[in-house]
Amino acid sequence: MLRVAAWLIAAVLVVVAARRIDFAALGSALRETAWGWVALAVICAVVGNTLAQTRRWQALLEPIPHRQRASFFDLARVSFASGAVSFLLPARAGEAVRVIELSRRRGYPAGALIAAQLAEKGIQSISIGLVLGICSLLPGAWHRPLAFAGALAALAVVLLTLLPRRAPGVAGRFLDALRTLHAERSWVRSLLWSMLADTVDLLLIALCLRALGIEVHPGVCAMVLLSINLSLLLPATPGHVGILEAGAVVALTTAGVAAEPALAFALVYHAVYLVPGTVLGAIAISVPWK
Repeated sequence: MLRVAAWLIAAVLVVVAARRIDFAALGSALRETAWGWVALAVICAVVGNTLAQTRRWQALLEPIPHRQRASFFDLARVSFASGAVSFLLPARAGEAVRVIELSRRRGYPAGALIAAQLAEKGIQSISIGLVLGICSLLPGAWHRPLAFAGALAALAVVLLTLLPRRAPGVAGRFLDALRTLHAERSWVRSLLWSMLADTVDLLLIALCLRALGIEVHPGVCAMVLLSINLSLLLPATPGHVGILEAGAVVALTTAGVAAEPALAFALVYHAVYLVPGTVLGAIAISVPWK
């Protein structure tokens, strides 16, 4: 039902947008795109995000028992494969790929891997809140929503820090894995890498806006990042098609950007992730494990 609802939401958004968008203006905006900036964004996405996101995952896996430790290359290829599957299938199906592959190939317990993935989701939420909170300090930024996100994230960090490392009475492999992640403080290193990944995302937004010739305050880039991530909480369509664009357009039009350039930005920004990620994911799936 959630997947059906996601497709219905996406379909409604497409219909509403199609009635309001001037496609001639949209095509003009895309034709005038400075593709050199887009190429730079692709390089930053592939290099910067691959490094930060793989290290984030690697930090969480360090205290988990295993038959053979997964290398950086192993985790990067699994992440690319996972991303490609999620791009092509709904409901974030690619998240199961990391569990299956690392469990089969490197002997990590499946329950511990699921616990690490759950912890990673929480870390992602906290890190983006902290980055947005820092952005709220910029002069003239949209202070309130960014500051609110930063305050919630800071509170979460304080609570995690104050929680006892060894919680008595916790039983079960899944809960034991979560307790191990907290006890070893591996989430701290993972959080720092996650903040780097979110900073790269802000850079990608700025580069894609620059490519479309859209001049906005740096705080608007942070609001676009916030809006996109809030939209991704909705039930996922394959590759977040329609959902991501809606989040980006809402933020930019609220900031006074015309709908056509805003949609052009959303399409270019999405392509920066979607195209290289799918290609590299297909390569990662085809290369045999050693």
